[in-house]
Amino acid sequence: MKKFFLIIILNSAFLILNSFSLAQNRTIDSLLTLLKTDKPDTSKVVHLYDLTLKFQLSGDYLKGLNYGKEALALANKLDFKKGIARASNNLGNIYCLQGDYSKALDYYLKALKYDEVLKNKKGIAGLHSNIGLVYFNQGDYPKALGYYFKASKMAEECGYNQLQTSIPLNIGVIYQKQGDYPKAIGYYFMSLKKAEELGDKILQANNLGNIGAVYCNQQDYPKGVYDKYPFFTKIG
Repeated sequence: MKKFFLIIILNSAFLILNSFSLAQNRTIDSLLTLLKTDKPDTSKVVHLYDLTLKFQLSGDYLKGLNYGKEALALANKLDFKKGIARASNNLGNIYCLQGDYSKALDYYLKALKYDEVLKNKKGIAGLHSNIGLVYFNQGDYPKALGYYFKASKMAEECGYNQLQTSIPLNIGVIYQKQGDYPKAIGYYFMSLKKAEELGDKILQANNLGNIGAVYCNQQDYPKGVYDKYPFFTKIG
């Protein structure tokens, strides 16, 4: 079995609100200091949310969950819909990373409900992608594809380049796992083209690795691919 790359876009749905990115460069210590003087308002929700993200990225999921739940509770109390959506999505991310897909799905669906009310297309697209990832990890490929297709359509409508690039790769992975190599190749090349347009070298490499794996599985080494990407090593 050849190794392939799946792009996990756990942060996609909450990279879109400028109001929530103000504290991203702050350290954990500075955020904890801010919390001591924060009033119970939307700014505190933002700081709690940002702490959740910091601890998620550091791998301290327990602290991340604690601050995420505090952020969600305060956002609910304030009826701060953007905060509810972001905090719910962030909790879903941590549960997804822990492999607790049932809880992850519950929080993603809660976040999706609020982003739909807010008509936040980028948030909706990101959440569809995250829900697709849950179903992928559960082995429910039809549902995963359904959500990935929804995410792809919404990402195109609102110009969400990151998802337009990564989702075709993930769709390709599903088709590759199902043995539908022509569709897998088609989606990998779709993602590769977008990655080239954006200058995303990592995604280019991931797609090329997947394309190579499919061709190796098929023992099919088309001349055109090796002409364009001469760093491929042709086997046989």
